[in-house]
Amino acid sequence: MITAAPARRHRTVAGPRRSRRIDRGAGPWRGVPGQHQLLAVAEGLVDQARAWPGLVGMTTRSWTLVAASDTFEAWVIGWPPGGTIALHDHGHSAAAVAVAGGELVETTVTPTADGAVTTITRRMPTGSSWSMASRHVHDIVNDGPAPAVSVHVYAPRLTSMTNYRLVDGVLRPGQTVHYRLGDVVP
Repeated sequence: MITAAPARRHRTVAGPRRSRRIDRGAGPWRGVPGQHQLLAVAEGLVDQARAWPGLVGMTTRSWTLVAASDTFEAWVIGWPPGGTIALHDHGHSAAAVAVAGGELVETTVTPTADGAVTTITRRMPTGSSWSMASRHVHDIVNDGPAPAVSVHVYAPRLTSMTNYRLVDGVLRPGQTVHYRLGDVVP
């Protein structure tokens, strides 16, 4: 399982066909977009994600920055068969995900008032999209036989992810990884 994203793996931030800057003043919102706007951005980038050249010959989970502004960022993530990311949150960032191809499985972990946790697992086929508030703890896996591709949009821009583990039915935080403009920082 991948517990922290290595810096700069298959990352493209330039080029007229691979990167797009969206001006925050140009959309229907001002400031940091909410979950509905994040869904609209993710769904709007699905066609671009389907044509992403990073899918060819993919053997590990990989990603490319495809849109960014001062208030949000959007990534295309490729998932080979068996590709996964362990339980994590997105720090103070809300997020939206749109599945552009294949099928992903998301497991959400929610602490209850008594300290136990509830888990919900759902299959997300091509065309599915969902949003989540900050501090949403989940994992994602491609347990299918073919690669999958998805678009992930974060607002504000992703600055940290905390990894978690379930120990005797209790959610325990692990390492927090910090990011600046998509790069891991110490």
